[in-house]
Amino acid sequence: MKRLMHIAWAAAVVAIAVCPAWAQEQQRQRGGGRGFGAFGAGTLYLLGQKSVQEELKLSDEQVKKVTELQEKQREAFQGLRDLSPEERQTKMQEIAKAQNEALAKVLDAKQLKRAKQIALQQQVRFGLAFVLTNDELAKTLQITDEQKQKIQEIRRSAFEEMRDLGRDEEGRKKREEIRNATNEKVNGVLTAEQKAKLKELQGEPFKGEIQFPPFGGGRRNR
Repeated sequence: MKRLMHIAWAAAVVAIAVCPAWAQEQQRQRGGGRGFGAFGAGTLYLLGQKSVQEELKLSDEQVKKVTELQEKQREAFQGLRDLSPEERQTKMQEIAKAQNEALAKVLDAKQLKRAKQIALQQQVRFGLAFVLTNDELAKTLQITDEQKQKIQEIRRSAFEEMRDLGRDEEGRKKREEIRNATNEKVNGVLTAEQKAKLKELQGEPFKGEIQFPPFGGGRRNR
């Protein structure tokens, strides 16, 4: 039972880690309001990966603190399913804020910056159309209202295509095809300057392996 709870926690966190706006879209489709912007939750999961720890050169003490934060997060996530959509949204925002503050105390400025870059790389890889609906990122890239509308249309279309896909290998491959095609469409909406800025925000490509739990179409390794 404990193992199943950990898998459920990891699956929820990874959904936010790799594409928080995709998780928001699912929440909206289910009547859950605006969803849960949760940099803290997603980045905390990535910091549990050995490859990310090595990239950031975390000390043993930092790794210990990350593990402790993950356990606290698991505890915080328990019972969210029993809350109303509005209560769940509020609770997720509280968890995200708390994790942001906690991570800022565990990592130094350089490590935190790199952690954000790696998180953004994963988000872009899994769904650029969803990532660019983030208000802060859209403002940084100076996304126009016209671009936002086009991106939202692409986002909705991609979500509709993905929502009913199975969890088998065929469904996984189809999701990958849709993600790649969607990213290409969104890239076509951005200007050269916006593409350059987005690349700058992601930093150097992360080459380590990231392991995801078996959810939404099976285990994925990078």
